Amino acid sequence: MRGALASQDALHFVMLLILLRHEAERDIEVCEGRSRAGRAWGAVLSQDLWMRDGHDVVHEVMSGLEEWESRHCRLRDLSPALRDVRGSELEPLVRCVAEAQKLTSLFESCLGHVQRAAKGGDYYTPADIAGLLAGLMEPRPGERLYDPVCGSGGLLLKADEYMQAHGGQTGELALYGQDSSRTAVETAAVNLAVHGVEGSLRGPSSSLTDDQFANQTFDVIVANPPFNQAGWSHGGRGFDRGWRYGIPPEGNANFAWAQHVVSKMSPTESGRGVLLLPTAAASTSKSAELGIRAGLVEDDVLSCVVELPAGLLPHVRNPVTLWLFTRSKRPRPGWGSADRSGHVLLIDASDTAAKVGRGRRTLPDKARNRITDTFAAWRGAPGQAAYEDVPGWCRSVATTETTAAQDYDVLPSRHVGVPVAESGHADEREQVGDLTRELYSLFETSHRLEAELHDLLRQW
Repeated sequence: MRGALASQDALHFVMLLILLRHEAERDIEVCEGRSRAGRAWGAVLSQDLWMRDGHDVVHEVMSGLEEWESRHCRLRDLSPALRDVRGSELEPLVRCVAEAQKLTSLFESCLGHVQRAAKGGDYYTPADIAGLLAGLMEPRPGERLYDPVCGSGGLLLKADEYMQAHGGQTGELALYGQDSSRTAVETAAVNLAVHGVEGSLRGPSSSLTDDQFANQTFDVIVANPPFNQAGWSHGGRGFDRGWRYGIPPEGNANFAWAQHVVSKMSPTESGRGVLLLPTAAASTSKSAELGIRAGLVEDDVLSCVVELPAGLLPHVRNPVTLWLFTRSKRPRPGWGSADRSGHVLLIDASDTAAKVGRGRRTLPDKARNRITDTFAAWRGAPGQAAYEDVPGWCRSVATTETTAAQDYDVLPSRHVGVPVAESGHADEREQVGDLTRELYSLFETSHRLEAELHDLLRQW
């Protein structure tokens, strides 16, 4: 389509075609005769339509999706973008959708292209991270799960996938989502529909300033919000919520999201949540953020912090942390046999990434499984070995160890220590010698770069 249609419009058109084919095939299964979606899909496949312009093609597609829109959300109209495109030029895209063996795989491929072209904070949670969040939360049939910044719906789908993989059935996990982006809400609605999953989606509006599920709480909350979001209160509207642990700073929404997640957790013992935050949030000494972090620790709702490697999220090159919250750490079904009241588990997984291409990193299955197994063992979950601190990997820290004297610092790498060397003194001296030589080499590199910088500045 290069030269005829912008790539983002072409991707959007393919996603609409995927939805239309899905609805047409679903209607054939549940009702006699051809539905509006079925008739529209047949018209799009006909040779007659390719003799007309792109506007007519889009009109046919949208007419077939009217019933879907009445049940879900309004779809963006592509007519202006396709007004000057001939119907015959769209034929390769239609053929791509018509010949696809698995519509869900094609849709996910489209999302991957959209993600790579996204700018700034507009990105979708990678599948490996979404899978990790679902594995830590362990959503169960009959529960209500909420994503306050749902994006394309990836976290919702991974949670449902986890529930079904562990004995649940489609529809037994109630899904709820909200997002401030109209495109995100639309994409999530289509994504869930194509995967055959029902969900209640709201927006476009920010969960921080216009909670569309006000006065509702949920068993599980999963969230990957924009990091360090400035201007989140929209002129002070976000300050009217009565923040329990303190008013978040206007210039950074990290702890607004943390408090929102905790506030939406069910008041029962089963209420729990997981949130992605930049690493700096775990140790920042800025007064407003420090005060909120102190409140989360002292209120004993923070159960675990996992330090992850850099480069796992698109457009976020810095390391990130996972924050896990729970209403109760006392022994009970769904938690485990260990009473972890007054303790926080810290896991340093910052050195577990695997390279999967130029500039791309992922969290391999081995690392994800070790994180989830460690958290499960700490809780005393059935089938797990007894938990033990592992130097360089994990440590169970009493909240008294992160009190005001330590600025409530919960950054794992500052607490778990390094593995104790098992070698003798000679090996230790050799290691010190190697480290010293490496340090001198870094000093030399630093001096060389400093000299080069001075030369460049003199040229200006």
